[in-house]
Amino acid sequence: MSRSYILLVAALLLAPGAAMAQAPQLTEDQILARFAHEPSVQQVQDAAIRYYQVHPERIRSLRRNAQLKALMPTVSGSFANALTSSKRKMDDGLYYQALPFKEDERINADSLGFSVTATWNLDRLVFNAEVLDVQSLIGILDGVVREVTTVYYIRRRLQIDMILRPPTDIASKISQRIRVEELTGLLDAMTGGYMTKSISHKKG
Repeated sequence: MSRSYILLVAALLLAPGAAMAQAPQLTEDQILARFAHEPSVQQVQDAAIRYYQVHPERIRSLRRNAQLKALMPTVSGSFANALTSSKRKMDDGLYYQALPFKEDERINADSLGFSVTATWNLDRLVFNAEVLDVQSLIGILDGVVREVTTVYYIRRRLQIDMILRPPTDIASKISQRIRVEELTGLLDAMTGGYMTKSISHKKG
């Protein structure tokens, strides 16, 4: 076996190792640092909660107001105003006809009345359906947070996969980029555009 052949085989065997040794290995911190300009999952969750107006403090306030509503009376009132006018004339044959009539009477009257009533439904202190309606907002809150969290991390895993295992063909590259944009659009739809606005602001 010639020496040149042995050197060629050795070069082929050592080449991949040499290439791998030269290729920089990204650490976890280096990979995650590439997304430092993007909002955290907690920030996106808070933006979604504000957008859907299901913040826990607001739910507690609505629930408290619904419970106290039973202490507030239902107030109703009425108002009436009446104007009356009457005329009475009496003629008497025995009455001296110095005047056209014995009695000529005119009466004008003006009446004014109003009333106010207050009604309490104290049974609502025991059970108030409006409190249950407010409690249903907790389910909406939970659903919003879960959906945002799921979409956020699907998007982040795809971004990391594009760094560690980048596609080699143009079709796969475009497909992955569009998928990231699609997930970004979903987060924007659930946060009133917060995701894109936040990324643009931090980049700027």
